[in-house]
Amino acid sequence: MNNNLPFEHYIELNIDYSKVVNSTLDIEKDSILCIQLDNVEKLDNLILEGLNKGTKLVLTSSNSTIENENVYRYKNYEKVFYDILKKICPDYKTKNYFGITGTNGKTTTGYLLKQLIGSTSAFVGTVDEENYFNFTKEEHLTTPKLFNLVKLISNLNSDIDSIILEVSSHAIKQERLKDINFIISGFTNLSQDHLDYHTNMDEYLMTKSELFNKEISNKFLFVDTEYGQQINLRQNYRGISIGNSSSNDIEFLSYQNEIISFKIDGIKIQENLLITGPESVYNFLLAFGLAYYSQLYDFEILKNNIKTLKNPPGRYQVLDTNENSIIVDYSHTPDAIEKVIRYTRDLYQNEIIVLFGAGGNRDKSKRSLMGQASQLANKIIITNDNPRSENPMEIAKDILAGIDLQKDAKIILDRRDALEEAISFLNEKTTLLVLGKGHEKNQEIGDRILDFDDVVVIKDILGNKWLE
Repeated sequence: MNNNLPFEHYIELNIDYSKVVNSTLDIEKDSILCIQLDNVEKLDNLILEGLNKGTKLVLTSSNSTIENENVYRYKNYEKVFYDILKKICPDYKTKNYFGITGTNGKTTTGYLLKQLIGSTSAFVGTVDEENYFNFTKEEHLTTPKLFNLVKLISNLNSDIDSIILEVSSHAIKQERLKDINFIISGFTNLSQDHLDYHTNMDEYLMTKSELFNKEISNKFLFVDTEYGQQINLRQNYRGISIGNSSSNDIEFLSYQNEIISFKIDGIKIQENLLITGPESVYNFLLAFGLAYYSQLYDFEILKNNIKTLKNPPGRYQVLDTNENSIIVDYSHTPDAIEKVIRYTRDLYQNEIIVLFGAGGNRDKSKRSLMGQASQLANKIIITNDNPRSENPMEIAKDILAGIDLQKDAKIILDRRDALEEAISFLNEKTTLLVLGKGHEKNQEIGDRILDFDDVVVIKDILGNKWLE
């Protein structure tokens, strides 16, 4: 029986580590499947699937009940697993890891941080699909599981020494980043999201706060809000604060006419900053603070890089036409929707048309709150986001339930049709916000994944009205 095998047995195997996979989706000829789950039934089913697909060998734990000459069950599977990771990428543990968590702003902060640091860094998060799908067919997650992260790093240029990670609450709770130590981490904000997964907001906050334990992060920064202060109080060491008070370690002074002014450790900095969007200033200050307090980079270079910063794709991405502006943004929580409408109205001094939907098979309790937040706009169009296996009309009705009857709101499920109608209302006195999908390039409707990029579709609808 190949059960309770010692680590020494694994060491004696002649393994081609380029053939090791961690998912049945990635099995090819001569693949070696390395897999473990606490759920024995699910684990066994995946092993059988792997064998049926022709995997050469399965390395697993003694949890499995599958008895097969090609299935090796180790009493210390974890030790085997971590050795495999080292063989795939010998230096993955020596990289400088930056972690960013919060409900909104993770992508923007990480994207800005990468630009500040420069070419020796890599950003892993919601906008790195291209790198991710180079080595796996698994679902793209905001924070990849450890095996996929190590595979990703192994595929990067050897001169990359810093890894910037968006860290989701799911990843923290599921311990996806176990074995990773962060040189420094940052907290953006917290608002309602993922309450289909977390019991309540306090449990959601508690999960987020675990990233900043001293055993995981050497230092941490937080935006000085109510939730940021709670994060700080939960730790056994002091975090670095960002706010508009002289008591903050990073003090925001002003942002006018594309000039940012702030103090960091009492040093005043004043530079051109061309990014836009609600909370963008605090996303920038968090990014700059992460780079500065890491003590890895030259201060003058960081300052000089400020004026070259750009928004990430799908984050307050402004599409100018001959007459007006259309903004594509990833906002998909009640708080984010409210903030982006307020910000846009103040910026353009126009009437606002907002177009959005809500994801299926996700937190249903936030949908009516999203509808409620959208009432700050003058016209509301509810459409498909990624309905997945849910009934799209039921999702739309859940959103509509939060909107007063007297508001100008309608449902157009087909997202292209909705965009065409929204664009038809545009004039010099209106601005269109297209929310929810941001950088995404497809839609999940039922069991279909359809090509759909808001920016591409909008440009197609506009035709010669589009201005580069």
